[in-house]
Amino acid sequence: MPMYKFYAMIDREKLDGTGHYMVSFPDVENCFTYGEDMQEAVSNAHDALRELLIVEEQRGKGIPKASKLPDLVLKQGASYVLIEVNTDVKREAV
Repeated sequence: MPMYKFYAMIDREKLDGTGHYMVSFPDVENCFTYGEDMQEAVSNAHDALRELLIVEEQRGKGIPKASKLPDLVLKQGASYVLIEVNTDVKREAV
């Protein structure tokens, strides 16, 4: 059962001018999302990471190694949240 854990960086600085919480994954390329509040941002981060990793598995691409929290640089106005996903759950539901 593929289980993955990656840190999501959630930026509270309203970079896009909308007031949304912007989410990115330092270890996972092209995985971005947002939320109107922190709870929605974390939920959307979970969904975005799971979907991207499922596609990477289907393409046979390697999944990047997750950094440890002390190795990540914290941007001012941002925080890290550990996101854990199981890619089997989505496939079983389909």
